[in-house]
Amino acid sequence: MVVGREKEDFCAKTIAAVVRNQMDGFHVKHLTDAQMEELNPIIRNAIFTALIHINENPEVMSLYGKLYIPDYWEDCELVRL
Repeated sequence: MVVGREKEDFCAKTIAAVVRNQMDGFHVKHLTDAQMEELNPIIRNAIFTALIHINENPEVMSLYGKLYIPDYWEDCELVRL
């Protein structure tokens, strides 16, 4: 990990834990433990990367969002922890 990014590392891991827990039913039905083991670091690293760029390059992330967020995505909703 890059020095000085401990806050983003902790936040990314916390967000990834919420994602993992929300995916549990999907995991049980569709993914093996080995597949989840491979998927978990992909999710954590993507979240970490997004957090770093949101903080350090907000204009780039704004453009990224405009380019890559599909129009058909519904608005986010708050889920139960």
